[in-house]
This record gives sequence, C-alpha cells and structure tokens, in this order.
Amino acid sequence: MSIPPAAIADDIDDNRQGLEVTRDGGDLAAALWEQQQVRQAGQPTSGSVTTAGDDTVRQSNEATPASEAGAYFDFAHCAVESNPFGDDPFTHGSWVCAYPPPEPGQDAPQNRPPTTRELLLAAATLIHPDGAGLRKRPDGVSYTNRRIPTLVNVTHPTQTHTVRLLGRDVTVTLTAQEYTWDWGDDTPGTVTSSPGAAWEEGMDPNTDPTLIRHYYKAPDGWKSFLDGPYPKATRTITLTTTWAGTATNPFTGDTQTINGLVTTTETTDPFRLDHLIINNTDTAEEKQGH
Repeated sequence: MSIPPAAIADDIDDNRQGLEVTRDGGDLAAALWEQQQVRQAGQPTSGSVTTAGDDTVRQSNEATPASEAGAYFDFAHCAVESNPFGDDPFTHGSWVCAYPPPEPGQDAPQNRPPTTRELLLAAATLIHPDGAGLRKRPDGVSYTNRRIPTLVNVTHPTQTHTVRLLGRDVTVTLTAQEYTWDWGDDTPGTVTSSPGAAWEEGMDPNTDPTLIRHYYKAPDGWKSFLDGPYPKATRTITLTTTWAGTATNPFTGDTQTINGLVTTTETTDPFRLDHLIINNTDTAEEKQGH
C-alpha cells in the first residue's frame, strides 16, 4: 500500500497538529505515520529506529528471578567468590560453600558438581538483565482519533549474561517467552508471545497482523472541540516480560532451559494524549476543476 499524499499544517499552540489528507488518497493513519517518522530529524521515514529514550527505558527496568531461585541465593553469592585453593572447587573440600542446597530426599549437600538447573537458578540471583526494549510510536504522544493507533514492539528479545560460579564461567542466554502490555488507561492488558514489529512504509497501522496496537480514548469524556479545549492528560505503558534461561553446565556439558527464569518490567516516560485536527480535501474533484 502506498502512503497517501499529505500536507502537514503548522503546529497549533505547540501541541496541536493539523493534517490535511486527500479523500482519494487512502489511509489517514498511514499518512500520519509517514508524517510522524519524517519529523524525527535524521531518521529514516520508516523502520526499526531505536532512540536513546528507548534504550533508557530498557536499561532502567526492574528484574525479578523465579521464586525457586531464592533457595540458591546464598550458594550463588558464595560460589561467585574466588577459590583460595585453585580452580577445582572440589579439591580438599576447600570451597567454603557447602551448597548447592540438597535435592529432595537428601539430608545434606552432596560433594558433587552442581546440576545445570542449580547453576541456572543460582545465576538468576546474580545477573541483572535488561528489559526487552519497549519501543512506542508515535514518540512522546498518543492520539485519540478513531483510526490512529499507538504501536509498540520489542527491540531486544534475547540477551546473554556470564557469571562465574565455583571457578567456572556460566553463560546464560535469556529468550523472551511472553509479553504483557499494560496501557495505563484502565483497559485490560494485552498478552503476546510475539515481539511485534516496527512500522514500515506500506504497512496498514490498523490491520497489519505483525503490529501490536492500542487505541487510546480521549480523557474526561471529551468527544470534539465542541466540548471545549482538549483535556490535558498523560499515560504510561508498562511492559512485563517473562524470560526462559538456557545454560550449558561447565562441569558436565549438559544444556538445560528453565522457563520463567526471570521477569523484567519496564515503563515508558509519561506521554501526553492529543487529538489531531483533520482537514479533508477531495483532490480528485479539484483536479477536475470542481
């Protein structure tokens, strides 16, 4: 689908935008997305552009290990220390950690290499994963016009962390499993297994199945400028991501994955709601002299 021609009027009061679109040109929302991308100086008109603000959201997230990992907290924070007797944690019983905790049915910790599951759970208490990368467009604003959605997608669905346990490097690869989007407007959240996609020229923002979209409503029951000035209001979007963790045991070579190893939560800065003033024209009739 080609982007319809659009003429962008000057901002009104620094926060209103007038948008003139032709009736025979197709989709208003697509025209808006083309306009919004072009206004971001130095960036292409479409594509998965990531801004410094996007990365700030991703890196200022909160992270929580699986509840089961709590039993391995002490072991992990002991095992991460250097072994004064060399690299072999089982020589002379020298490692001060008497962990990992015993398996069910065992009375005491065993003098054995830790299992891959134990290493993953221990590592989960040590790593500091980033968020999945919450990319929201339009940036800094969401419109409440009927067919102008807010689009979101994930920019970093995988990440890798390495910790040293019992003198061995343990590399944990986190893969996002499930995303929960809280729109900050008291509507039900959206749960997806897909990271979504960045809008590209030619996509229909309202119907493309790869896009994750949300439609905000005007605050305070506002319906049109007959109701007076548009109310001032802001929203935030919160993304909660559940991650699977995979590691290879450096002692045994076994590889294992634990679903739900960690959960991250990231939230956008508050963004304003706004409503576009739209002036429709009929270019076809104008071309015919009407």
